[in-house]
Amino acid sequence: MAEKINIEDLMVESYSDKTLKSYSGMIADPKSVFGLGSAAATSSMCAASMALRALRMTASEDADMLHAEQDMEKLRVYFLHLIDEENKAKKPLEKLLKKENADDTELEAAYRTACCIIDEIFYMSIRIVETLEPVADKICPCAAHFASAAVHFAKCGMDAVRIQKAVYSRKMNEPVFAHTTKREPEIAIENNAELFDRLIKKFESAE
Repeated sequence: MAEKINIEDLMVESYSDKTLKSYSGMIADPKSVFGLGSAAATSSMCAASMALRALRMTASEDADMLHAEQDMEKLRVYFLHLIDEENKAKKPLEKLLKKENADDTELEAAYRTACCIIDEIFYMSIRIVETLEPVADKICPCAAHFASAAVHFAKCGMDAVRIQKAVYSRKMNEPVFAHTTKREPEIAIENNAELFDRLIKKFESAE
């Protein structure tokens, strides 16, 4: 017989209802649902916000710039949404971890589910930088420091996901999936390092 779903288990606190003061407190609270995935999404949301500011400060009517601005605004809002979605994705895992004799198969599935949204946070963080790349030459020097900071904050979000997935991988039972869980973000960071470093250097040398 299927387990009855407890609606309360599906309810999570919404970031959009919180002040920065209360949110920082929840991140610091070991009992809070907000955790490293939420922090990763917040870092990347800040990255998108600063990239958007750089684009708007440039105030170009160029079609590519306007398109990049539209895409960046969508990313900014999407990261806010992902904070709450990441909390939901962790719910099954958190529930099982409270059980004394949780089923190993269920735990494995819950760890994989918990990875779903942080994977999205990770790859959308790369999207921020990929959106900046085609218009990097068009960003005015007065806004370049915001663009550089955006790349740094995107990297921070990605590293937070990498760290969280490494923790999850050590608790998984299936060795191949555990290895993939740990290595996938590491490889993606390595593969994108040249792009990130190049843009940071470009933006920080703008005059």
